[in-house]
Amino acid sequence: MEAILDGWRRLPSVRDYQQGLIMGDITLVKTTDRSLTHEERTALYSAMFGAYIDGLCESDKAEWKKFWSVVKGLAAGEVIKFTFKKIRNGKFHRKFFALLNFAFEAWEPDRVRQQYKGMPVQKNFERFRSDVTIAAGYYTQTFDLDGNMKLEAMSISFAKMDDTEFEKLYSAVADVILGKILTTYNGREELDEVIAEVLNFL
Repeated sequence: MEAILDGWRRLPSVRDYQQGLIMGDITLVKTTDRSLTHEERTALYSAMFGAYIDGLCESDKAEWKKFWSVVKGLAAGEVIKFTFKKIRNGKFHRKFFALLNFAFEAWEPDRVRQQYKGMPVQKNFERFRSDVTIAAGYYTQTFDLDGNMKLEAMSISFAKMDDTEFEKLYSAVADVILGKILTTYNGREELDEVIAEVLNFL
């Protein structure tokens, strides 16, 4: 990978961060206008999109590809800065999002309105995740601009959870999904078997 990315300089080095730190800022600058060869581009894409690393869910995969499109389009001297965060308790994160993604793909909303102002109304994973989290009881109350009370999904910190806390969250969300979406399933046992199979493919 160093040969492929030889035209890039990283400031500051990740080595500057103490071991165990899970968040930081990285600034990249393109130091040359040299184009990648066909062999380099093929090797890079193979490694960065599936073979070595990829987005966890479909929306993450789309954002990952979008990020690389920005990187690829930079001219020499242009700078890009981004924040990274290493997820602690990754097993909780993966299992939780495997459940959400599976349910999202299975969910077909009762479409009262097909279009709004001439544009199609589509499913949105973040809206779905927020609604399921709220329905599971993980929310805070706030007000909108007109003073009406609104519910906002809580930000889930997997890093601070132990097994008991995670199972409480997971069970609450699973109950919502079984009650509203996967209504033909025979309870948690069948759902857990399916999610275990999904995790085997991630």
